[in-house]
Amino acid sequence: MRNLKGILKNKTIDYEKLIKYGFVNDNDIYTYKAKIYHNQFEVNIFFSQEKQYSKLIDIENNEEYALVDIEDSVGEFIGNLKEEYECIIEDIITNCTSKEVFKSNQAKEVIEYVEQRYGDKLEFLWEKFDDNAIWRNKQNNKWYALLLTVSKRKLGIESDDIVEIIDLRYQKEEIDRIIDNKNIFPGYHMNKKSWITIKLDNSVDIKQIYKLIDNSYNLSIGNKCGLTGDSLSQKVYDYLTIIPKGKVVTYKQVAEHLGNKGLARVVGNILHKNPDGDKYPCYKVLNSKGELAEAFVFGGKGIQKKRLEKEKIKVINNMVDLKLYQWKEQ
Repeated sequence: MRNLKGILKNKTIDYEKLIKYGFVNDNDIYTYKAKIYHNQFEVNIFFSQEKQYSKLIDIENNEEYALVDIEDSVGEFIGNLKEEYECIIEDIITNCTSKEVFKSNQAKEVIEYVEQRYGDKLEFLWEKFDDNAIWRNKQNNKWYALLLTVSKRKLGIESDDIVEIIDLRYQKEEIDRIIDNKNIFPGYHMNKKSWITIKLDNSVDIKQIYKLIDNSYNLSIGNKCGLTGDSLSQKVYDYLTIIPKGKVVTYKQVAEHLGNKGLARVVGNILHKNPDGDKYPCYKVLNSKGELAEAFVFGGKGIQKKRLEKEKIKVINNMVDLKLYQWKEQ
């Protein structure tokens, strides 16, 4: 019998996916059976809240074939049998579990926020340090945040307690003002002149952490316009108010107005949080093909289309002809 708890470390079993995969549930014990090696052997896998294990049965004599769980067992036959056996286990782990390294509520909130706002998932780059991960900007592959598990002593706190932290980029000229060595610390394992560290233990309000993530994301782009956070958002919103009636612009066009065409994705994120759709007409901003937004913040494509058509802008197949309607600044 093989104990599977080791390979399930930092993974969460999705029991609904087990059922779809072919497991049978009997009183919260999930069992899967599959024949291998010319139907001579049967893989048995068992998952419950308390135990997770597998074993291989020799069908001819209905006994467990324990050699597959002995590392030193060799030979072509046992090698081929092991390969088929382990392939099934690995496939189930891949398809029916998800990685869950970070346990704190704030870490989970941060992971969800980044995925929803930027569409980015954590990347685990270090096999030996599977409780360390990063987020990178898809536009240029630069890191803008790290999620780590460390001893508080690593932050200069007199305690060996373990805490989850987030590392973020921050403005070099302002970094000394924000670091207090109580809630916000110099960047752990990063350049302390341009990174900060925050404990994800509710010592800093989650909304402030979200703002600092957005700020770090902007900095990772190489924000040449020198604007970050609320000031960047306000400049985007102000720009919307000067677009003439009956005209549209693109995300890239707004970014170029800000002074950095690389901010196009950031512009999209800012528009998605538009506080006032009447004051700031974000429906006039389209992608480079003239397509309407998949998730227009005030009600989807249908609402965006109605608002555009109210200004006599034709929308055909959820697209606007930029040659006819794009505003060309003088």
